[in-house]
Amino acid sequence: MPQLFLSYRRSDTAGYAGRLSSILRKQFGADQVFQDIEAITPGSDFRAAIETAIGNSQVLLVLIGNTWLAELKSQGLRLSDSADFVRLEVATALKQGVKVLPLLVEGAYMPSEEELPADLKALARRQALELSDSRWDYDCERLVKAIEALIKKPSRFKRWLAALTVVALIVIGVIGGIWFSTQRPADISGRWQLPNGSSWLVTQQGADLAIDEVHYESKQVWKRGNGRIEQNHLSFNLDLVFDQHGSSYHGEADVAEDGKLIKGEVVNQGSGQREPLLLNR
Repeated sequence: MPQLFLSYRRSDTAGYAGRLSSILRKQFGADQVFQDIEAITPGSDFRAAIETAIGNSQVLLVLIGNTWLAELKSQGLRLSDSADFVRLEVATALKQGVKVLPLLVEGAYMPSEEELPADLKALARRQALELSDSRWDYDCERLVKAIEALIKKPSRFKRWLAALTVVALIVIGVIGGIWFSTQRPADISGRWQLPNGSSWLVTQQGADLAIDEVHYESKQVWKRGNGRIEQNHLSFNLDLVFDQHGSSYHGEADVAEDGKLIKGEVVNQGSGQREPLLLNR
């Protein structure tokens, strides 16, 4: 939808509107500028198209030339005629809260409230910007900066909404961090000692474990297997390395809160014999 709406009288400032439209389209994009003569398709309802375009715009630019008010006398108070499209454009923008920026060309001056009908009186209170032929490029640069400030400056509600969004993201991040810290598996990688002098060498990647049990006499790996840990609970399976009969063991254990003790039970899958498991760092 267009961000900028050009309001002008063809008999007054059509030439300036064309020059300005080219600059604005180049600066903000061709689809961001509404100029009635080009933007309204043949057969469209002119009034409805204008009201829709203004409602979708962020800034209405009112080009005011030196005959803008003079037409009040020459055309029978045309500006006070509710069917006048210039009046419709400006009044609609003021009513809908669209930012209105008057642009003075040809040495024109801002009309006073007394010179305007009731629904346009607020226009006289808008700060105008002059576009002079002698310094056209400079004044257009000022206009572009003014428009950028009007477009980018957030409303109080938007600032409040942005602040609320930031707070919400922080809260979500904190909650997520707490959840992750409580849900992530305990780190049990490294060497663990069994009461008989044997030891476990544990390699951990996330929740997956690789376990080598080193015999206390031979100092050789005599059991090897893998396991998985969820938070502080681990389950594992070990096989005898040099056993041709394929003896295997299954165990379940829990890690102490201080992370220095693993306590559980190991079951010989062949005989069903159960033995306590105790590992210390």
